[in-house]
Amino acid sequence: MEPEVKPSVLVWLLAASLLSAVDTAAGREPDLRADAKALAELHVRQLGSGYVTRIDHKRHLVYVSALDPRTFGRVVQTLARYMDAQRALLFPDPFLWNVTVVLPTLNDYRKAGPPPDVAGYYRPATRTLASISVSNILIHEFTHALHHSDQVRANQRHPVWISEGLATLFQQSRVHDGQIELLPDVGLAAFQKSIREKKIRTLAALCTVDRREFTREAKVNYPHARHVMLYLFRRDKLLEFYRTYKSRYGADATGANALEATLGKPLQEIETAWRNWVLELQPPWTPARPLQAHLGIRMGRAPEGVKVDGFLRGAAAQQAGVLKVDDIIISVAGNATPTARELTEAVESCRPGETIDIEIVRDGRTTIVRHVLGAVRKRTSRSPAPGASPSID
Repeated sequence: MEPEVKPSVLVWLLAASLLSAVDTAAGREPDLRADAKALAELHVRQLGSGYVTRIDHKRHLVYVSALDPRTFGRVVQTLARYMDAQRALLFPDPFLWNVTVVLPTLNDYRKAGPPPDVAGYYRPATRTLASISVSNILIHEFTHALHHSDQVRANQRHPVWISEGLATLFQQSRVHDGQIELLPDVGLAAFQKSIREKKIRTLAALCTVDRREFTREAKVNYPHARHVMLYLFRRDKLLEFYRTYKSRYGADATGANALEATLGKPLQEIETAWRNWVLELQPPWTPARPLQAHLGIRMGRAPEGVKVDGFLRGAAAQQAGVLKVDDIIISVAGNATPTARELTEAVESCRPGETIDIEIVRDGRTTIVRHVLGAVRKRTSRSPAPGASPSID
């Protein structure tokens, strides 16, 4: 995601990035250790009190955080493990520069001017990742940072379906014993429905779609790109595809030729096999299940997620007292929840009685609370009565 940034903030970010850009443009190796220290000091001066910094010189990461110490430490460990595992899997080279990871207050994040429904972004021009979410959104944007550095090394600019396909693929992942493991996609059932209803474009069209069109139809294009990458990953072909694509970039920058070369079939045959494979995947939750996990909140809309407007009487959320009215829920069990639909899918993908992490923004700061989900018998329809606030079942 590359949102527009307000001029005043852009000047600050560009000033930070120029600390090493001059050396890079001149063909000199920048002093990354000195650059990292200067970046950290500059961001703290601009953002003010309440922020702390940490520098990972080994990985060329500069952290600037308004999080509580425990959550901040968790983020640093997560990105370190993920970067090491990703270098072993797909992007072997270190960053060419320092990447600044800003974990701001909600107010400071909004000042940067990202689109209202975006909880995090990576901006290549300033080599800056900013996020109010420490859920899978952070991994999504960090994958963009790794991919950006790899593209610059190769003097290439990859199409949106590859860029977002990789980011959304690894967004649903964890690192175990130094290796990346992909997790179930809570939106799989909805994507399978889109395939059955013929609402997705052809694979050939996906390879040539531009960024504006891709994001305009985000609900189908993001999972479409992810599941093409997942198809390659499950066949142990992702690295081969990526290397083949980069080697043939000059002849075909769309990636269609690389898909055919990697899988050994014409694109049309690949598409038929891929669609059948996706439709056979088992979603992490099934609509036919008689009991489903239940949170029990009345949902309002906030730019970054779902606001807690109230609680259903006797529901798990009311009884636990962990969530509060006006909390903004931005992830459930590690899954970003920008809308009520995503929140519903994330909750229902969990087991009744399961203890989960719920990431919230409270009093302008991101925090994570632990919550035990309740259980409810599934209704035949989720549509609320006229005038009623929607709720999670």
